[in-house]
Amino acid sequence: MAHKLLGVHVPLATHPFADMLPRLVEDEMDALAQDIATHGQREPATVWTDTDGVSWLIDGRHRAEAAQRIGVPLRTTLFEGTEEEARALVMSLNVHRRHLSTSQRALAAGALARRQRGGVSGHPAGLPLAPTQAQAARSAGVSERLVRDGAAVITHNDAEIIRAVANGELSVTAAAATIRASRSDRQAAAALFLAHRRSSASDSWLTPPWILERATACLGGIDGDVAAAPEHNVPANWHITAEDDALARPNWANADGSASRLWVNPPYGVGGRGPGDWTRRVVSEWESGTVAAALLLLPARPGAHWQQELARFPRLEFRGHLTFEPGEGNPARARWETGNRSEAPFASILVGVGLEPSDLHGHFSDVGVVFTAFLPETSA
Repeated sequence: MAHKLLGVHVPLATHPFADMLPRLVEDEMDALAQDIATHGQREPATVWTDTDGVSWLIDGRHRAEAAQRIGVPLRTTLFEGTEEEARALVMSLNVHRRHLSTSQRALAAGALARRQRGGVSGHPAGLPLAPTQAQAARSAGVSERLVRDGAAVITHNDAEIIRAVANGELSVTAAAATIRASRSDRQAAAALFLAHRRSSASDSWLTPPWILERATACLGGIDGDVAAAPEHNVPANWHITAEDDALARPNWANADGSASRLWVNPPYGVGGRGPGDWTRRVVSEWESGTVAAALLLLPARPGAHWQQELARFPRLEFRGHLTFEPGEGNPARARWETGNRSEAPFASILVGVGLEPSDLHGHFSDVGVVFTAFLPETSA
């Protein structure tokens, strides 16, 4: 039980179930390491020992990695229970802490259900037998059908596809269906990933006009479009394109210094970090008073820190997937012009910074559902 002691530097193997949950992106890992270096490790990592006496890290892999980076001991606590109880603990902690989506839980459950004695590709040997799909489904709180979809994605063993589902960028159902439908799994995976890259990593996708019409009414007019396409398709008074580098601007106020009303549809996959830099900047500008209100059109990625940081603001979850028009220079433009149009392979949300839930409901209730966070009042 040496791993239970304070001052442990020896890396622990992460349990495969815990390892299938979404990872923090690099800037979030840097922030975590800096926080631990400054304030110490606030919560211990959790270790569980299986019936063969093998110790596994079942919660706190990011804390462990951050501690190793800065060369400090990892504080751990020992969880005593069965493997099923350990799985339930991992899922419970992550669902509440990181708000995992259904697809993310299904992927983890699928990985768990397809594991065999002796391990699978890339996983350590010595684990007990895998649970049934029904048991894995109960642990993750999803249906057995979704567990089968998750297992199909894991079995296909394409790191990019697994990462896209784990990060909330693709649904597990869409990934599994594409893989199963093709005669060649490898070709299907390549096609799916290319479609994902075109749809979420390309900066050249235009907001549907019907959304812009409603957004204009919701905001009472759009002053600025800070992530503008070269076409300037957003009906704003001023536009900042990629060449102008909005993030390098000192502020996003109007030219006369008044607080602006912004439309923000930022690039979704810059450097693999997602739109975190943009969402944090909008919130910062709103808090400083240079932005009066903003509507942000974003991919639904419940496991991402930037989405959790927006939880205090009302959000609309669109029903179904939106259809984005490829802008000039986008390779998909030719297909669009010939009528070959398809939905994005990911869900979308609309976040209202500086707006009330009723503002979103009043203009978008027929196309989605408005959610607000429960924020208990604090006593003075």
